[in-house]
Amino acid sequence: MKSSQKNYSHKWKYFTVPLFFLLALLLAIFFLTKYFKNHQLVSSTNQSEAVSTATNSQTEAAIVSETTIEQLPLENEFLFEGLDKKEQSEPYVPTENKITLRSVGDILIHDRVSFMADTQSEIYQNKKVKMLDEGFDSDAFNEELDYDFAPMLAYIKPYIEYADISVANMEVIAGHPTIPVSGYPSFNAPQEILPALKDIGIDILSNATNHTLDWSSEGVQASLSNMNEYGLMYYGSFDSWEDYQTPRIIDKNGIKLGFLAYSYGTNGIPVPVGEEYLVNLIDLPVMLKEVEQLQKEVDAVIVSLQLGGEYDTLPNDEQFYIYQALSDAGVKLILGGHPHCLQPYDWYNEGQTFAIYSQASFLTGQRELDNKLGGITEISFVRNEQGEIVLENPKFMPVFSLGVENEKMYQTVPLADFDFQEIPDGQLWWDTSKERMEYYTEEVDFVSHLETNSSHEAKATFQ
Repeated sequence: MKSSQKNYSHKWKYFTVPLFFLLALLLAIFFLTKYFKNHQLVSSTNQSEAVSTATNSQTEAAIVSETTIEQLPLENEFLFEGLDKKEQSEPYVPTENKITLRSVGDILIHDRVSFMADTQSEIYQNKKVKMLDEGFDSDAFNEELDYDFAPMLAYIKPYIEYADISVANMEVIAGHPTIPVSGYPSFNAPQEILPALKDIGIDILSNATNHTLDWSSEGVQASLSNMNEYGLMYYGSFDSWEDYQTPRIIDKNGIKLGFLAYSYGTNGIPVPVGEEYLVNLIDLPVMLKEVEQLQKEVDAVIVSLQLGGEYDTLPNDEQFYIYQALSDAGVKLILGGHPHCLQPYDWYNEGQTFAIYSQASFLTGQRELDNKLGGITEISFVRNEQGEIVLENPKFMPVFSLGVENEKMYQTVPLADFDFQEIPDGQLWWDTSKERMEYYTEEVDFVSHLETNSSHEAKATFQ
C-alpha cells in the first residue's frame, strides 16, 4: 500500500506543473478576449458617437440654414400688396465695377414738421397706434428721443436703402440742441433727423443751400458737428478750410465717385469774411476748376445744385447754361434742388451726362399739393470694357409728402400708393408728374415702385 501510494503521489507531482500553466494560459486567454471585446465595444461606441455628432452637426447646420431663411421674412409685407413680392427678403448685393446710386430731394423741416416728430405730441402717439395696427412693429419707433422722424420715413425706407449709395439734399441745418428748433424764415431742424436719414440708408448729404447760413456760422458748425457725430458724410458746406480742401470721395465696388455742391445764394445773408468755406456758392470758373481737380482723383464727378426759380416747373436759362458747362467739363450726374417743384430730367452731350433739374422736396411741411411731390432718382455708374465709366438704366419713382398741419402726420410715401395712402387727386398727380418729368426725354424708366429687399420693380402698379 505504501509503495502504491508513493508511486501515485509521485505521478501527480508530474501533472501539477503543466496543469497549472494550462490553467493560467486559459485564464489569460479569457481576460485578453474580454479586454479586446470591451475595447472593440468602446471603439465602436466612439465611432458611433462621432458619426452621431457629425450627423447632428450637419442637422444643426441645416436647421441654422433653415432658421436663417426663416429669419429673412418680407419686412412689413403689407406695404407691398399688389406688387411682385420676393419669396424672402433679399438685401442689396454689390456688383464689382458698378455703383447704383439713388438720390432724393430736399429735406425741408418746417417747425410744424418738428412738432409732429415730438414723441410727446398727441399726433405722434395716435399715428404710432395706427401704424402698429397696420403691421409695423415697435422697431419703427424710438420714443427715447425727444424727436422721432422714423415714422415719417418708414413707408419710403425700403426704396432708399436698396442701393450702393443713397444721397439727399439737406436743405436746412440740423444744429439742435445748440440752436433752438425753428422754421421759416430761419430754419433749424432737430438733430434727430440725422440718425433717421441714416437709418433709411442715406449715406451722404449735399448741404450747400440758400438756408445754410440761416443761423450764421454758429448754425453751420453745430449742424456739421451733429453730422460728424452720426457718421454722415456731407459736401458743399464745411467747418474749416481744411475740411473744405478735403475731397468728398466714395470708393465702392472698384469705382470712385467724387461729390461737389453749390448754391445760388444764402437769402441775402452775407458769408463771413475769411469763412467762405461755410458754403460753396455758384461761381462757374471756380466750379469748373474744382471739377477738374476732383476728376484727377475719381472715376466720375457728381454735382448737386441749389438753383432755379422757386416753384417753377421748368428750368430757366441760367440752369441750362450751368448744366451745359458742367456737362462739357465731364460731370456725369447733376442733381438739382431748390424749386420745391418737380422739374424734368434730361440727357446732355449724347448721353454722357444725366441731369435732373429739380427733385423737389423729400420731406417737407409745405402746404400746396404741387410742393408735396418729389421723387427718387436711380442711376448706375458702370465701368465698360474700355475702362470708361458710363451711365446706365436711369429710373425715376415719384413720391408724395403726406401731412396736414396740426391734423395729419407728415410722411413720405410712394405716389403710386395714392389709394392706400389717401392722396388727394392721386391719379391726376401721377399723370402730371409723368408728363412733367418726360418733357425733354422719355429715355428714363418712370416707375411706380423701385426694387426693394422684399419686392421687385413695378412699372405702373397702384395701391
